[in-house]
Amino acid sequence: MSSKEPGSEEESESAAPVVEEEIPAEKEAEEEVPAREEERSVDEEYEELIEPEKPKKPRKKRKHIGAIITVIVILIILLVWTVASPKILVQSGMTYVDSASYANLGNFTGSHKSWAANTTWGISVSGPDAVDANETFSLFVLVTKVAETPANFWFRGTAISITNVSVLDSGGDILGSMTNRSDLGFGKGATVKLSLPVLGNTTLKVTVQFLVYVDMRLGFLPVEKINLEPLELEPILVS
Repeated sequence: MSSKEPGSEEESESAAPVVEEEIPAEKEAEEEVPAREEERSVDEEYEELIEPEKPKKPRKKRKHIGAIITVIVILIILLVWTVASPKILVQSGMTYVDSASYANLGNFTGSHKSWAANTTWGISVSGPDAVDANETFSLFVLVTKVAETPANFWFRGTAISITNVSVLDSGGDILGSMTNRSDLGFGKGATVKLSLPVLGNTTLKVTVQFLVYVDMRLGFLPVEKINLEPLELEPILVS
């Protein structure tokens, strides 16, 4: 049986305490730096792989385009409106009212004031003064402008459109109505066809209706519709 001598080598080894080696803080920091650099390099490589977002192109501002289009449309409308204006009726004085050709059966003049102008109109009626009974014949009614004074500079003048002409007997019964209209340049005319069954001198009346337009510097507007009282004509001999 062996005994260990005190102070022997084995005893000293077994009795020696185990001391853990401490790593200096500086060394730990040195080890962390490469690790951080490695992480940074990985992040940089990842960022390189990601395609950077392209900056959005700023939208072109369409300044005033809507306003310009609106102005162009308005100008086109005004142009069409002005071009479509009816022809202004010329002032002819009493030339056709007193004419033996256009007013052999009767004539009429009358002044009419509106917000657009102060106008004197003339009505002239022509036709045969003798016809056969039950024979169809025509009367021609001419509307002219004797004189006119526009209300202001904005109004250039008035135009007309004949809307109705009727021939009546002495009792007020309609014998004939307008069959066609014509523009003679100096006036607007309407033709009425009728026949008379009663023998002898027959007195007729004519009614005229026309629409008045005012031509402005830009465009035109309807003014009003004028209905004239029945105009009594010279007697027509029916045989």
